[in-house]
Amino acid sequence: MSDETKTKSAPAGSGEMEYVFESVPQSARKSIGSILVILTGYTISLSCFVTGATVGYKMPFKDAILACGVGNLMLIVVATFLGIIACETGLSTTMLSRRSMGARSSAILSVVLVISSVNWIAVNADTFSNLIVSNFGWWPIPVGITSILVVALWAQSAVRGVKGLEFVSWLGVPCALLLTVACAIAIGVRAGYGTVFQYTPPSDQQISFAAGSTSFVGAWVFGCIVSPDVCRYAKKKSHVAVGAPIAVAIGLFGLQVIGIMTAQATGESGFVPATAALGLGILVFICAIFCVWTTQDNNIYTSSLAMQNILKDTPLEGKVKHAVLAIITAVASAAFAAVGATKYLLPVTQSLSILLPPIPAFIIAEHFFIKRSKENKAINWVAIIAWVVGSAVGYVALQKSFLVPAIVSMVVTFVLYIILSKALDGTLNRDVA
Repeated sequence: MSDETKTKSAPAGSGEMEYVFESVPQSARKSIGSILVILTGYTISLSCFVTGATVGYKMPFKDAILACGVGNLMLIVVATFLGIIACETGLSTTMLSRRSMGARSSAILSVVLVISSVNWIAVNADTFSNLIVSNFGWWPIPVGITSILVVALWAQSAVRGVKGLEFVSWLGVPCALLLTVACAIAIGVRAGYGTVFQYTPPSDQQISFAAGSTSFVGAWVFGCIVSPDVCRYAKKKSHVAVGAPIAVAIGLFGLQVIGIMTAQATGESGFVPATAALGLGILVFICAIFCVWTTQDNNIYTSSLAMQNILKDTPLEGKVKHAVLAIITAVASAAFAAVGATKYLLPVTQSLSILLPPIPAFIIAEHFFIKRSKENKAINWVAIIAWVVGSAVGYVALQKSFLVPAIVSMVVTFVLYIILSKALDGTLNRDVA
């Protein structure tokens, strides 16, 4: 960071502000065990099961598993590289984006991150609330109001910062592993794995490999992009290099595969009715309490950091506490959940898979190849152009079912940012460090 940025952000480097504008000091860094459990706890979510079930219902088993594997391989690369950058710099996603996008245009990314956070919190709240209502006939509260209550519960750890995230993650990770094993056993006992391996989706419901892989990327590319918010607390880069792949393999790929198999074993596209058909309703509910909590408090936490970046360079910089912004995120998420966020799942995830992959592309390109921070510029037009072009190419790839659209989008953005920066930085950004 520049000396000017350090001077301005220093007062905000307290627990109340979660080091939002500055590097996390070594004294506040966490052990590899803490980093691993927080990252794994974050990836563990009902939305992983839901996405797996939704895609699995629409694709044959082998195609769905391949789409899931390819999508998650990309997510591992993104999370690992961004996490290593965060460990080196100690900076959050939004502060890293200022280096490549410019100070003010990085607020555009922050808005996208806030919207993404609200979406995923609402989807999980809607799913979890339906789980409660479907398993407990005596439950007197409507789904919409129940959604509001569960979001309020998740906010309790988010407002306490990274310490709150770590505490809940130690509870959620074992629960997720138990749920995964229980679903795998139930599928074999009640339906038989042959049913899954030979599954044929309804002819009017089938989707392409491009759409399936894009859905898996879109379901968690947001989480990988904001991995620096946790990885900046790592003591060593090796902790990130080990922790990020393990977290994705367990929390994303593992849970999504179980979601795929659950839908195909029961013929149900929704995860809640599918698990109920396997006789796992109560167990799913018990485990889901912490599985969902470990992810959604992270999303609330990330949204708070993104909001701080939106407020930076305004009179409110450093004056709004982390807890206040976390509560604002929770309120917005609860409102969206109350109107049934799950019904918009695939359109939203596919849209995010087009808009979000360019972001880590230019952050990584800037850090490793350009090394010419734009944080003292209001707008870096090179990044804006690369983002727009990369997103447009990804959209066309999705429409034409070409390869994996999210990967195409990221590669195009990465290459274009490097080329344009080499060619235009001397003109457009000649006054940067």
